[in-house]
Formats: sequence, structure tokens, C-alpha cells
Amino acid sequence: MSMIVVDEPQNSMETNHSPMYVETIRRLYLKGANAQLSRILGKLLPGDIAMVVNSSQDIDEATDIFDLITNPQQAGETLKELNEDLQIHIISTCTLDRAVPILEILPPDTRSHIISKLNPEVGAHLMNALNRETQQEVQNLLQYLPDTAGNLMTSQFFAIQETATAKEVLEALRGLPYHEFVFYVYVLDENQRLTGVSSLRKMLLSPGDKLVRDIMEERVHTVNVDTPQEEAAKLVTEMDLMAIPVINDQGVLRGIITVDDMIHVIQDADTQSMLKAVGVDSEHKLSIMSQPITSVAKTRIPWLAAPFLGGLLAAWILGAFEDTMSKVIQLSFFMPMIFGMAGNVGSQTAVVAVRGLATGAIKVSDYYALLFKETQTGLLIGCFYGLCLSGYALLVFKSTILAFVVGISILSNITYAGVIASSLPLLLQKLGHDPAVGGGPYVLTTVDVLGVINYLLIATLVYGL
Repeated sequence: MSMIVVDEPQNSMETNHSPMYVETIRRLYLKGANAQLSRILGKLLPGDIAMVVNSSQDIDEATDIFDLITNPQQAGETLKELNEDLQIHIISTCTLDRAVPILEILPPDTRSHIISKLNPEVGAHLMNALNRETQQEVQNLLQYLPDTAGNLMTSQFFAIQETATAKEVLEALRGLPYHEFVFYVYVLDENQRLTGVSSLRKMLLSPGDKLVRDIMEERVHTVNVDTPQEEAAKLVTEMDLMAIPVINDQGVLRGIITVDDMIHVIQDADTQSMLKAVGVDSEHKLSIMSQPITSVAKTRIPWLAAPFLGGLLAAWILGAFEDTMSKVIQLSFFMPMIFGMAGNVGSQTAVVAVRGLATGAIKVSDYYALLFKETQTGLLIGCFYGLCLSGYALLVFKSTILAFVVGISILSNITYAGVIASSLPLLLQKLGHDPAVGGGPYVLTTVDVLGVINYLLIATLVYGL
């Protein structure tokens, strides 16, 4: 029988504290009451301490508070919950005697990730101080490329040979030194290849003398060590898994990725998509309050070039229709409404398309089906608001021609806004670009420019100008 142990530190916020909780810790820190503060921290859950440290506006203050944690186990579990910048800074500034016990406590994936981000000299110094088994663990995980499943996985999991019995599995589980959760029992053949998986419940309810290979489920959802992390996260989400095994090209089980690690990947992907959709550089998503305003402006100015140029083009088009605008001045009253509604519909549709592509709910092959649906939706929404706007124009300005122009304009603008907003992200995906970029300034700029042309052409034709 072969057994590999899963061991993941426990950390959860089981109690609620008022906002005064954080302020109390800070006041004690500012007063220099370190001895009292250290005693208080020693009685708190790691998640509570992490909340205080993460919320600190000053990195040195955060580090000082963390350094008051005297228990290495508590310090390691707290460090796991901190943001990446703090993790790296704290380990970089720790003494060797303090850093090593903390790193030894961390899960393999977290430990390897932190070491990979350290200054090479500091990282090498720490690696040499770790025990040989831990060093090997770190080296095994660091061999995989960043943003791959292999780089995210933990090498600690529970696996057993397919020739073992259910009774032997339960005895092995009882013998685990420490663990938070064993999500699944992974089943291996004599070559350590993954052949099946079983839930703990199924294992517990099976007769003790029944072989594992007769209990296991042979169909296993897996990812390769080279699979991008976002693809692995999609699979975990779609299949509603608590963990997913990571195998190499030979089918050998190399590790697992747990759902808590996947949550961070999903959150990062969602954050990047949202920032790209509004034209903000996703590389500058963190610590915006601490960034100089020149740095913030520098990252945003290039992204706003397209809307700016689009605005200039719209202004030029308005100038070309100067006669129409001067003869029917009421047309200008409805421009904000017509263009704003089309932009809002475009934004809604773009979000749906980008999110659908990100989660796998929409594929490039679904283009015509999506286009047909969004066209129908646009027509329905456009008809509703077209009737409302026509009624308003007729009631206020007593002009059937004006009512017709604004009604048809908002109908057509809303319809093609949905078409453009659903098409652009799928086109970018097909061309190998990030579809999230198509969900922001580019969609709105295109909708605005075409909206100006459409509105004024309809007005010119209907009024015969």
C-alpha cells in the first residue's frame, strides 16, 4: 500500500469583529505597547490577524505587527492569508531563524510561490536553510512555468494503490498526522498513474474488504501540469469540484489544486477582465491608493486615446451635418438620450459576451446564434424605448416628424449597439486577442461614432435637408 498525505493549514474567520477591532490593534501599535499587542495577537485566529495586517496602509507597520506573532504555526497560517506584496516583503525582511520555520509550515504551493518571487540572492539563501525534503518539494514545483496548473498545485494529497481495501484506506486516513480536509481519495496503479477517484463518503459506506478499484470512479476530471491556470479554474467551476488532480504527460499524479487556490485565480482573472474592459492596465491593479498620480495617469492615458479620437471623429461628423442641426435645433435635445441608451446597451451586451467567453458558456462557434439573439433583444428594447421617446417628442414638441426621427434612431442605435458589442469580443477571441479589451472603450467609441452618423442621416433624409 502506498500513501501520500495531504496537509493544509487551517485558517478561517470563525468569529465576527467590529471595525473597532482593527483600530484597537493599530492604537496599541502606535503607542508602542508591543508586549500587550503580542499577547493579544497570540489569542487571535490567523484570519483575524491577516485582516489587520492586510488593511494596514503602511507596509512597515504591517510588517511590524506581523513580527509580533511569536508562534511560528500561527505566523505561517497568517502569512498564507496575506497579499503577495506583503508576503514577499515580510519574508525578505525576516531573520533566517524566523523565516525558515514559517516557510516550513506553509503549504508547498504557497511556499514555492513566495520563494520564486524573492530576490534571487535572498531566495537562494533561504532555500539552503530549508531541510532537504522541503528543498526538493520547492524545486519540483518551481520547474513548472508560471500561470500553469503545475505551478499552482500542491504536492501533498491523499492517494492509495488500487489493490488496497476500503478498511486499509480508512486506517491510513486515521493515521494522518494533521490535515484540514481530504477532499478525495485518489487511486493509483503500480506506476503511480491516476486510475480513479472516490469520495470519502463512498469509501466509508463500502465493506471493509472491498478493493479500492471496485469502489472508485474511473472517470476522473484532470488537468495537465502545463494546463493554464484559468482553464483549470474553469473546469473546477463547471464540474463543481473541491479539488482537481494534476497529472503529467504519462498520466502520473503530480499534485492537486484545491478550490481555495482556484478562487484566487478566478478572482484575479475577473479583476483583469474588468480592468481591461474599462481600459485600465491590469498590471497596475493593486495598491492604487499608494501609487503616485503620475503613474496612475500614465497607465490610463494610452487606453483613452481611442475614445478621444472617436470623439474628434464624432465632432467632425456633427460639423458635416451643421445645416441639418441648425434647421432643426430640437434634434440636439435628444442626442444625449439616444447615444447614452445605445452606449448602455452596448456595455451590457459586451459584459455578457466577455463573461460568457471567460466562463466557457459562450464559444466563438456560437457567434451567429448569439448575434441573432442579441439582434432580437436589441429590436425589442429599441421598440420599447423608441415608442417612449416618440411619445415624449410628440407631446412636448407637437411634431410627428421629430417623433418619427428620434423613435427610429433610438431603435436602430440600440439594435446595432447590441450587434457590435456581441461581435467585437468574439472577433478578438478568434484573432487570439483578449476579448475583455473589446468590452470597454472600443465598443463605446464605435457605438457613439456610428450613432452620430445614423441619427443625423435619418434626420437629413426624413426632413429632406
